[in-house]
Amino acid sequence: MEKSYLHFYYLVISVFFLTLHSCLKQKRAYNMIAHSENIVEQQPDSALRLLQTILFPEKLNKSQYNKYYLILLEAKDKSYKDITSDTIIFAVKDYYIQKKDYSSAALAAYYCGRLWHERNDMEKAVDAYIEAENLADNTNNYNLKGLIQSNLGILHWDRSSYEKSIELSKNAVGMYHKAQNYKNEIGALILIGNCFVLNNKIDSAFYYYNRSLILADSYNLPKLQSDIKQSMGIAYREQGFYDQAKKFFIEALAFPKDSVEQARILLNIAQIYVLTDNIDSVKFYLNKSSVLQINNPSLIRTSYFLKFKIEEKNNHYSDALNDYKEYYRYTTKVFDSEKNNKLLEIQEKYDYEKLRNSQNQLIIKHQKALIVLSLILLASSIIIIAYYRKSAQNRKLLLESEHKIEGLQKSADRYFKKERSFQTILLKYIGILRKTTLLEIDYNETKQEGEKKLLSKINNIIYEQDKWNWDRLYQTMNDARSGLYNDIRIKHPQLTETEFRVCCLTCESCFSDKEIEKITGENINKIRRIRSELRKKIGMAERENFLNFFTKTIQE
Repeated sequence: MEKSYLHFYYLVISVFFLTLHSCLKQKRAYNMIAHSENIVEQQPDSALRLLQTILFPEKLNKSQYNKYYLILLEAKDKSYKDITSDTIIFAVKDYYIQKKDYSSAALAAYYCGRLWHERNDMEKAVDAYIEAENLADNTNNYNLKGLIQSNLGILHWDRSSYEKSIELSKNAVGMYHKAQNYKNEIGALILIGNCFVLNNKIDSAFYYYNRSLILADSYNLPKLQSDIKQSMGIAYREQGFYDQAKKFFIEALAFPKDSVEQARILLNIAQIYVLTDNIDSVKFYLNKSSVLQINNPSLIRTSYFLKFKIEEKNNHYSDALNDYKEYYRYTTKVFDSEKNNKLLEIQEKYDYEKLRNSQNQLIIKHQKALIVLSLILLASSIIIIAYYRKSAQNRKLLLESEHKIEGLQKSADRYFKKERSFQTILLKYIGILRKTTLLEIDYNETKQEGEKKLLSKINNIIYEQDKWNWDRLYQTMNDARSGLYNDIRIKHPQLTETEFRVCCLTCESCFSDKEIEKITGENINKIRRIRSELRKKIGMAERENFLNFFTKTIQE
């Protein structure tokens, strides 16, 4: 009997300490979420690191769970992390709408817009921002209203709708002013100035640049002061006013303490001297910038491009070619770096989920053990209690009359019936435990940039023009295939130029029909007809792979 009480005592103590530990962990998580909410605006990186230490947010109550993911997405976005896979924000928005917490709902809707914006789905981004705007109308959160207007302005900027972008950015300026968020107000003013530059309204552009500069000077914001001066310099440079452009770039150089930012400004000055054919000055500023740009592939790439330009102007074509090769090599490094950063983020997410899955398995094992132990202790207690009860009943039976014996027998029958029922429940419960399964999580990479933008960016970097250079593309593909396409041209001289191009591009499976359409200038339907005619001309089976066919037939 004493042993049974001891076991029961240990069970109660264990449950007590487990409950206490769980409560302390919950309280610690709540404190971290509250602290992250306070610092996310000014220190998003610190807020993100703090939130990522909470391993099992799904154990939080519903209110804290939704707040956790809302602040987490805000911290990631402000830290320039990838948010395109954080679709849980849609459920968070619905939760806050249901709770009629319009302030949190508006913020969640805004980040729904940011997610679509980062995915380059502009239509859905606009819809989400407009929903956020409607929800924000129920609040006095002028900073959020300004963010919504700013991002809508940026969307229209991306579409080259500069007048609409100016209108929305002006709305944002007013909202930021009411919120006394002068940094964002300055950013919106700069965007308005940039829009006017692209609309060739230089006087209007400088009016807004000067407004933003007055604010930046008033609040002593050196980073923004430098950015504004650089924007002014770029505006003058694009208009061909090189002396004024140099003046503003030199003034901008006085603000940043960061060596990389200083190197960036020096390269801007060097570009002006390239445009004015002042080779000595170009070399001077390139040398100054090279001392400062510590392993920054983007700036090193720009340096080699400028060196290529001056060597080309001096007719030093061998040196120009070497500089262009270095420029191309660092361009590849820039893209590889961006790709590696995305892969690292995916790896971090995978490792985090793997750790969480392991912890879940461990917790399930502990819970199983605890449940089994509890059941054993409970069964032992029932058996002991039953044994002593039965003994007491037997002692009473010896002293009582025959009539009472009959009554005790009925009581015993009822007891055994209850005991059998309880055993059945236990068996069902143990059966449920045997059916416990593990959660598997699968991640898929998502494309983040739209085709049109990606093609334009690659063209500008590699070809220095917006259109494809077929000869260079063809040579690259031909070299990659060890002269296969030259052999095809020789073996099938009857092919027209368009047919030959479609043939080559179809062999390269990385080109979609839409991309082939861009390169050849033919619409997709015609491209498909050309492929069908090609198969007939060269005797290829209807569904045979182009590359496999030519590899086989050329070798023959």
